[in-house]
Amino acid sequence: MLLDNNGIASAELLFVTLIFLIIAGGFINLINSEMDITQTGDLGKVRLIGERIAGTINTVYINGNGYSANVTLPNNPNYTAYVNSSGFINMEYNNQNITIKILPANKTQSVTMTQNQRYIVKNNNGTINFTLI
Repeated sequence: MLLDNNGIASAELLFVTLIFLIIAGGFINLINSEMDITQTGDLGKVRLIGERIAGTINTVYINGNGYSANVTLPNNPNYTAYVNSSGFINMEYNNQNITIKILPANKTQSVTMTQNQRYIVKNNNGTINFTLI
């Protein structure tokens, strides 16, 4: 860049700065997009964990009194499962909630299930109970 009296150096500097800002904005957008994809994948994992819990509860309920099954919850990603007595499982992950319906409405013990735990799910005369192993 040669300095002269016509302001050419200033125009070149503004043009280079503009190109740099456009490239930097593109990188920031790309990084944010990759983070969203990762969070969406983890949310899908949490939904699958909730579906597995619901499947276990439904199987225990359908098979009748005395039937039990074990369910082991993985430790990744960081989530919490709330089984409530009104017939729903609420999976909470990163301030997002997923609601999954289960068959035994009003016949399920309310429980908060945490990651990296094992539970026994048992049918006691039509009521589903949970025991932490």
